[in-house]
Amino acid sequence: MGYWSTIHLFDDKKFYEEAVPVLKGLKGDLTYDYLEFLKSHKIGGIVHLSPLEIKILVEQAIAKIVSISNSLDTSFKVNNEFNKMIDSKNQRRFIDNIDGYYDFCKFFEYYIFKTCSDFFPHLPLGKGGVSRNFDLSIKSLSSSILGELDIWNEFLGADGTGITNWINNEDMEYLYLDKENLLFIDNERAEGFLTLLEVAKDNKFGLIIGADMSEEKLELLPSNKLLNPDFWKSIDTKKLLWSR
Repeated sequence: MGYWSTIHLFDDKKFYEEAVPVLKGLKGDLTYDYLEFLKSHKIGGIVHLSPLEIKILVEQAIAKIVSISNSLDTSFKVNNEFNKMIDSKNQRRFIDNIDGYYDFCKFFEYYIFKTCSDFFPHLPLGKGGVSRNFDLSIKSLSSSILGELDIWNEFLGADGTGITNWINNEDMEYLYLDKENLLFIDNERAEGFLTLLEVAKDNKFGLIIGADMSEEKLELLPSNKLLNPDFWKSIDTKKLLWSR
């Protein structure tokens, strides 16, 4: 048993400049996106609801999403009140008292892959993070960056599922400059990661990790948002996953 993690290319520039302002209610409108989310994620769907019931449901849910989004800092990773709590039981009570928290986490996962990331291709990490695939010097920059990426975001990942963390393109640039420290022997995941690293560097992307996500739903979202299919024809992607 255990979780299953995957790592994907991530357009962090689009995320911070376009997606975050919408999530925080500063511009745009989440109505259409949340309606589409309900159709695939709400048990029983919404066909049995009246237009008025749907309208009320959507408006209330979006208000909660905006509220939770505004509780996060500029990195969109940190809820300061939650992070001050050391005891896991207190953290659990805290998030259990946030109205709409679990719905927010699932919608956030959905919204990321609808706007800023493609589900395929990705690198399956299995039941572990990135660092374990390399023989890293603890003093290296690579160890620091990958160690940060491997830390699960306890607030965004409801019950250890969903989006667990990401690094931006600036981190990717530093990681690429230090890639001589990404040492490994006969490790296909390590080879696949270096492929993603190269693509991310060339296209100014970051990387994002999720665990036990709703794969069967995310893979149905529009693809090729980040890169044209023709781009991949010149890339060796044998170590990446293109379908389940």
